[in-house]
Amino acid sequence: MSNQEKQQKKHDKERRRLERQRSRKRSKQLASMKKYVIVVGVALLIIYGLTQMFSGPQIGPIGSTHEHVDFLIYIDGQPMNLNQSQYAMKSQYAHIHFGEGDLIHLHAINIPLSWFMDELDLPITENSIDIHGNVYSNDGEKTFKIFLNGEELNDIDYPISDEDKILIYYGSESDVEAALDLVPDRAVEINNMPNRGD
Repeated sequence: MSNQEKQQKKHDKERRRLERQRSRKRSKQLASMKKYVIVVGVALLIIYGLTQMFSGPQIGPIGSTHEHVDFLIYIDGQPMNLNQSQYAMKSQYAHIHFGEGDLIHLHAINIPLSWFMDELDLPITENSIDIHGNVYSNDGEKTFKIFLNGEELNDIDYPISDEDKILIYYGSESDVEAALDLVPDRAVEINNMPNRGD
């Protein structure tokens, strides 16, 4: 074997060694980058979760309470029929039972009225209610109001509480008193039952 061939063989061997070394270095860099991406992804998920937890309502865990609220939605001179399956048991946190649309069962603390209405698929704002695509709002002739224990409520994020009496009202001003008289009075009775109405 000539000197030139030996030099070429030595050169080829060195080139392969350098390529292996570069390949190992690239593999280590890719592994480091994967770890970095995973750590950043987990950190972003944690930040997102914390943001959601602290920016939204601080609803307590299921079972943190067992309370009842008297409830009526009154639209254009008629109580709305919530005694239907489409409104029953929409959430474990707070719900109405099938056939008992006039009573909210609370199973968690700090449930905002707006959140509960969203769960029923009847979202509200300070001046409107959306009933399956039909929006009822203040229009000059008719008024939208929310009443809590007989007083007008302007905070739709009010955390509903045991034995509250809630009226969501749309209609003429002259019918408000009649609607307030129709708000049921069952929460106290249910709370006094041995099983508290489950």
